[in-house]
Amino acid sequence: MAKQIRGSKNSTYGVIATKICIIYDSKYGNTKLVAQQIADGLKEVPRIETMIGYVKEVEEKKFVDCDVMIIGAPNHMGKPSRAITKFVDNFPEFDLKAKWVAVFDTYFQRQRYFEKAMEKLEYHIKKKLPDVKVITHGLSIKVNGVNGPIADGELPKAKAFGKKIGCLLIG
Repeated sequence: MAKQIRGSKNSTYGVIATKICIIYDSKYGNTKLVAQQIADGLKEVPRIETMIGYVKEVEEKKFVDCDVMIIGAPNHMGKPSRAITKFVDNFPEFDLKAKWVAVFDTYFQRQRYFEKAMEKLEYHIKKKLPDVKVITHGLSIKVNGVNGPIADGELPKAKAFGKKIGCLLIG
């Protein structure tokens, strides 16, 4: 799908690395855990530099020069969380370098919420940043109960999602 993206110079190895920022919101830690698994999947791919951050603590200067943004939110009644929505609302104010984006959500058992927040988040990003391309279809991870834990068999999907994105980027 995607051709290799030339990212920032990695001073340690002197090779071109693709810089990926994972930004998430999480109330009970489930979406954070998914974000960490995505980062673990990305680490399996060479020439990928990954940063991960909680939306309420992320500083603009740390994410504006990322080549790819992966954004995740818990599903709140079929919508992404307010904190992530506000974060995306501010995108036009930043001088973002990112040309690619991917999204993910966590949803509470009800099948009717499967992929709803993820789809709305993807749409919202496209509206705010029409030049940014979606690198792959988003990910929706099932959570048992409002507080969690994440349903059996779901976390490996997050790691595979990260690895898939990394592989798409390096061609």
